[in-house]
Amino acid sequence: MKDFDFDATVVGAGAVGLACGRALSKRGLTVLVLEKEGQIGQGVSSRNSEVIHGGLYYPTGSLKAKFCVKGRRTLYDFLASRKIDHWKC
Repeated sequence: MKDFDFDATVVGAGAVGLACGRALSKRGLTVLVLEKEGQIGQGVSSRNSEVIHGGLYYPTGSLKAKFCVKGRRTLYDFLASRKIDHWKC
């Protein structure tokens, strides 16, 4: 068996795992990403509804509602700044 040396290990090659791996790599770290499925994005990420949530399902003023609203606004700004197609309905 060979020895391997990584600065960080990310478990899961879905949307969040790959984003974390990329962020760590951009900091100059060597990163190992582990995935149990045969391809990336086949776990929870494959069941994403692809909806940008508005926070309607959470109690007004709760942390979930606040973060959901802030995240939605930030995501729309990100999409517009990079001219990424999306449908705001």
